[in-house]
Amino acid sequence: MTYDSQTYSSYELGWQLHSKAGNQSFQAGMYAEARQAYRKAISLAELMLMTAKKERHHPEAIHAYVISCHNLADNLLKSDEVQAAETTLQQALDQVIDLMYSTQYSQCLRFEAAKALKMVSLKAYELYQNLGQSDKAQAIFEQAAEQAQTFFSQMQPKSLST
Repeated sequence: MTYDSQTYSSYELGWQLHSKAGNQSFQAGMYAEARQAYRKAISLAELMLMTAKKERHHPEAIHAYVISCHNLADNLLKSDEVQAAETTLQQALDQVIDLMYSTQYSQCLRFEAAKALKMVSLKAYELYQNLGQSDKAQAIFEQAAEQAQTFFSQMQPKSLST
């Protein structure tokens, strides 16, 4: 399979449109409509990420996925669906950690996943703090710090000589 930038671009454009529509609905208080748009955005972000994994292009795709999960989690919280929000953030954390440690993917994608770890772990931390679950919040913070430290200690810098 060869890389097709138009396929990725169509996924990205759809992701942007659904994310924007979700944000507009969310701000207008239309949470059911926002939820639908955010779920479509997640599906498109997953396609972007799948393409990035296969074709070794667009390492930033992980950020689209994390942002989509973040948006959906915020929406779910507005509807008092705490467990679903928690599950959504956990899925994003799992995806990020999996990418970080999967050596079959490009180093750029793995590095972007490590950067995305910060965003999703901060969102999870915030969720648990707002729920009055400081122990869980602290555990998320410590796990993310440990994951990042382990990841960066394993990264091998590219050789300066060729």
